[in-house]
Amino acid sequence: MLVLVVFLVLLGTTCLPGGGEANNNVQEVHTILPYHQLMTPKWIHDHATLTTPHALYSQYIEFPSGISYERMLRQQLVPPNVLSSTDSVVVTITVAMDTQVANSADHDLQIGISDEASFVGFLAYDKDNYPSLSPCVLREADISTGILQNGAGGSGPLVASRRYSGEIKIHIRPTEKWGSCHTEHDAGYTNIANYQRLLDLTKGLYLEMYRHSPLEKYRIKYIVVDIYLD
Repeated sequence: MLVLVVFLVLLGTTCLPGGGEANNNVQEVHTILPYHQLMTPKWIHDHATLTTPHALYSQYIEFPSGISYERMLRQQLVPPNVLSSTDSVVVTITVAMDTQVANSADHDLQIGISDEASFVGFLAYDKDNYPSLSPCVLREADISTGILQNGAGGSGPLVASRRYSGEIKIHIRPTEKWGSCHTEHDAGYTNIANYQRLLDLTKGLYLEMYRHSPLEKYRIKYIVVDIYLD
């Protein structure tokens, strides 16, 4: 057995379970994934592509009023030509927002992932919407112009609690067109979504954040993104 291992190393061949050989794409995927990034306000300011006016503070990064459905943030998570269209990828996004501004004004954030052509994610409503709308709902759209176009939304169960925690956790399986959003309402709230749009993973994966209404102001305390092959 030792002789066989040495022989394979000399040949420069990597064997996979079942006798197959690893190709460069598989090696590259396992080098890049799992992906983990804690995006603090300063990290967002220094690294992400911010396409609207913004201001950096010690506790948050603020995006003032702007244009309806415009992109505010884009950050590459996985480069193009790394994933295949059938890779079983799980993306988890946690975003924390400042509750002071959310409790005093309209504050409906749209956040998710894209392949730079299509967006799938969730719209997180503020507490003023809870009597008639769930805390977070499916959101998907065309984004080729930097604006959410031909968007489709979803619905979900209503909640009894009116408290706005400011934090939402999202899970997305793009190849299954499946997603879920989680908040702290009613001792734990979950809304399941089934998307119509299928992202082209070969084009890469990007974190995207979009405005809802033009007069809304957003304060982001942090964003955490995890991606892994499952």
